[in-house]
Amino acid sequence: MSFRPETALVAPESGSQFSFPFPPYDIQLDLMRSLYTVVERGQVGIFESPTGTGKSLTLTCGVLSWLRDHEALVERELAERIEALRGEIGRLERETAGAVDWISGQFETIGIKKQLGELRGVKDLRDEYYKRLDELREKRVEFKKRFRKKTAENLLESDGKVDVENGNDDFLVEESDDDQDVAAEEEDRLRYQPVQVIFCSRTHSQLSQVVNEVRRTEFGKQIRLTMIASRQNLCINQEVRKLKSNTLVNERCLEMQKNSGKATCKDEDGNVSKKRKVGSSAQKCPFYNREAIEELKNNSLFEVQDIEELVSFAKQEKACPYYASRAAVGDTQLLMVPYQNLLHRKTREQTGLDIKNAVIIIDEAHNLLDTISSIHSQEVSLECLQQARLQLTAYKKQYFQRFSTKNLLKINQLLFIATRLCKMLEVAPGTDSRMIQTHELMTEGDFFNLNLQEIVQFAEKSRIAQKVHGFAQSVPQSVLLAGEKKRPAPQENKSVALKSFLKQLEKVAADKGKKKPAEREADESENQNPEVKREPVVNAIRPLLAFIESLAESFDDGRVLLTYNGTDPKRASMKYLLLNPGARFGDILSSCRSIILAGGTMHPIDELTEQLFKDCAERVQIRSYRHVVPADAVLPLAIGKGPSGKELLFNYANRQNKEQLNELTSVLANLCQVVPHGIVCFFASYDYLDQFYATIQTNGRLDRIAERKRVFREPRGTTNVDSILAEYAQAARRAGALMLSVVGGKLSEGLNFADELGRCVVVVGLPYPNRTSPELAERMRYLDRTLKPPAGNEYYENLCMKAVNQCIGRAVRHIRDYASVVLLDARYGTSERIRKKLPVWISDGLQCTERYGQAHGSLVKFFKGKANHDAINK
Repeated sequence: MSFRPETALVAPESGSQFSFPFPPYDIQLDLMRSLYTVVERGQVGIFESPTGTGKSLTLTCGVLSWLRDHEALVERELAERIEALRGEIGRLERETAGAVDWISGQFETIGIKKQLGELRGVKDLRDEYYKRLDELREKRVEFKKRFRKKTAENLLESDGKVDVENGNDDFLVEESDDDQDVAAEEEDRLRYQPVQVIFCSRTHSQLSQVVNEVRRTEFGKQIRLTMIASRQNLCINQEVRKLKSNTLVNERCLEMQKNSGKATCKDEDGNVSKKRKVGSSAQKCPFYNREAIEELKNNSLFEVQDIEELVSFAKQEKACPYYASRAAVGDTQLLMVPYQNLLHRKTREQTGLDIKNAVIIIDEAHNLLDTISSIHSQEVSLECLQQARLQLTAYKKQYFQRFSTKNLLKINQLLFIATRLCKMLEVAPGTDSRMIQTHELMTEGDFFNLNLQEIVQFAEKSRIAQKVHGFAQSVPQSVLLAGEKKRPAPQENKSVALKSFLKQLEKVAADKGKKKPAEREADESENQNPEVKREPVVNAIRPLLAFIESLAESFDDGRVLLTYNGTDPKRASMKYLLLNPGARFGDILSSCRSIILAGGTMHPIDELTEQLFKDCAERVQIRSYRHVVPADAVLPLAIGKGPSGKELLFNYANRQNKEQLNELTSVLANLCQVVPHGIVCFFASYDYLDQFYATIQTNGRLDRIAERKRVFREPRGTTNVDSILAEYAQAARRAGALMLSVVGGKLSEGLNFADELGRCVVVVGLPYPNRTSPELAERMRYLDRTLKPPAGNEYYENLCMKAVNQCIGRAVRHIRDYASVVLLDARYGTSERIRKKLPVWISDGLQCTERYGQAHGSLVKFFKGKANHDAINK
């Protein structure tokens, strides 16, 4: 229950009224005032503020100032309206006393008394809510006293190395209790719900940066802030943390909350090694202590903490930080969440997020459409489906006599769907892939008459995925295999399967012949005791359920891509593709009070408004701000011709063109002569980067470039990225360095190439994605059909330009920074449509040069002036 004031708030005029920690720039003040007004009016705000303009600090100060003023207004207006209604009732009672038409007066009085009763109910709930918060603050004081007394030696007494596997009864699905859901809904209805701010960003590190910005303000001393993260980020049980995947961590955590059974020791992959009976003390994770979790929650509510600090407190108190943070959600004013926890409905509900009347800020929102589509797209492989079928069959056989009729029906339906999907992938149609609509998949799979929503609800309430996985882990592999009847291989795969089987027999025989007698005896002993070592049992039910849940959504905005693999049939897969992200975003838009989308490079913006806010265009407010740096601190250049006068056109047809590669080599060599310190050059793909690097190695130009700047290359993998970046930074600050990177790679988004690390950013060509991709082609067709042409081509071009804009945003990171941005391709100069999709602070000053010499002269003049400026400042 909440209260919405009738009085409208007016945005403050000065930075101090926003509790901004220092005098704001003009664009910062304007952004805070605009955001304040958008939230007050319940609108949608799209704000583009370049990196380096203090965007995170500005957003938080703006929205928290509104929250502060709003809560004060609620308290004041609630009291005033109650007092006014009391006075109105008294006046009517006096006027109707002894009046002839007293019935009309009484009727009016009854209506006002009803309003008064409702407002009193809201006030009582509000008073109770804040009274409880005061009690929590007092408990937190006691918590801090105990915390200081504890020594570093007792940080961790137990690592939770004993793990619980329940008896067979715990794997049996039970009847769901719908009355509990109704009671929970009624409890929520009777609880006071103040406005909550939900700040959403892509990664936990980005959210931690925002938390640090909040600390710098006055709000850091009083705001109730909570960070939501995954188990993998928050778990302090060392035995669970060793597991190699997030899925294993989640399953292990849920398994350790069971009540009774045997202790199972497992290795890092989740393999069962041995079992032993244990007492009740070993039945749960030692950190899943409700009293300790409650105390940890109370402490985290009243002290701004990032993930590392929350984990540190949790280790001291031996309390689970994952469940403590979720317990704090309802009492939090500022909630920090990753994309998944907000944008995916099921994950949002599991986290406990109530978005009704909330203010939602989505930072780094330039890829929001693709993020929503990606989160709701689900892929399942043939191997996974076969495992799901195997586990469900054995599970059904084990508990067949004990299932209720209702549960048996749903399990049979789930097993039927898994079997039919397997059949669709096991028989290849003679093509690599095919795209079909959702209803076509269900018709071809012969399960179009099943209610998928009911199956999903059954799975959620019965927790069948966890129970089947626990059962599959607890029994020998032979039990699982015994539950599966022998299925004939598809006709076209029989010969392949026979050859593969014969090869395996030959290999086993050869390996056995090479082994010594002792080794053969050990192998035979291991085969006789399958519990000693076995392959980890994956949870195949969860991917199946996620795929079914996707199919249960609207049929019109989804497609299914079936991909086949002739050499390895098990790698065949089917993927659900969400083509209409606006449909999934609609429930957020209709529930919350206001939505703020913010980013350093939000252009192009039109596709956001068309796909997400088409039905509420009147609510949308757009603000694009220039950079805080002076206009002469950035030199944007579009170069269409190389030093020899040849046109630069880095399209796919020219990828193998040696003249283009030679021109590119000459341009980069000249830039290395002029630009001081670091240059970051972005290529359209790793293949083209490798091709360019091989060319300059062969023709000797690499050595000439290295005389001026040390050359680095972005690796395809993630293992050496940090070390390469550290070496590049050191070289750039000294003699100079050239970093060869990839658009959309690990260095093109989220990294900071400030000052000497990025005095020049070069983008080679226009990085259009592969138009022949089945997924991209289907999205373009869908947009053309729903929004009319050329919506598909517009989307295709926007993917390219958003990637370019992210590369541009790596440089000029603060008000005293400066850099040049060089766009190498004739199309930047000849296409006005492309230039309009660049950030405002780039497009307004972009110099489109006809000859390379003009661009080179501008660069010499620019960096000479900056060198003189730096010398004077020193």
